[in-house]
Amino acid sequence: MSNSGGRRLKQWLMEQIQSAQYSGLQWEDESRTMFRIPWKHAGKQDYNQEVDASIFKAWAVFKGKFKEGDKAEPATWKTRLRCALNKSPDFEEVTDRSQLDISDPYKVYRIVPEEEQKH
Repeated sequence: MSNSGGRRLKQWLMEQIQSAQYSGLQWEDESRTMFRIPWKHAGKQDYNQEVDASIFKAWAVFKGKFKEGDKAEPATWKTRLRCALNKSPDFEEVTDRSQLDISDPYKVYRIVPEEEQKH
C-alpha cells in the first residue's frame, strides 16, 4: 500500500491542525473533539487562492491528485476534501456551529469517536 493511500484522512487532518500552518484551520474546543476548517467562497472579493485554498490543495497533493505545474483547480480540491469528510465515518459536520456568512467563513466538524461510528 502506498504511503498516501495508507494514511487515513483523520490522521492527516489532525496533523495539519496541529501544524498550525493553515490560516483558520484550528481546534474549536479545548478537548479537541471539534475543529474549524476555513470555507471561503472563491467568488468573495477578498478571496486569495494561496491562503484560502491551501488546505484543499494540500489534500489534493497528499492524495496524488495535484502536483506543482498542474493547472490549479481550487473548486475541485475543495469538493474532494468536502466529499472525503462527508464520506468518512470519523467526521460529522456540526452545522449549527459553522459560520458561512461572515468575512472569514468556516465549517465545524466533530471527530466521531470509534464507539459512536456506524460500521
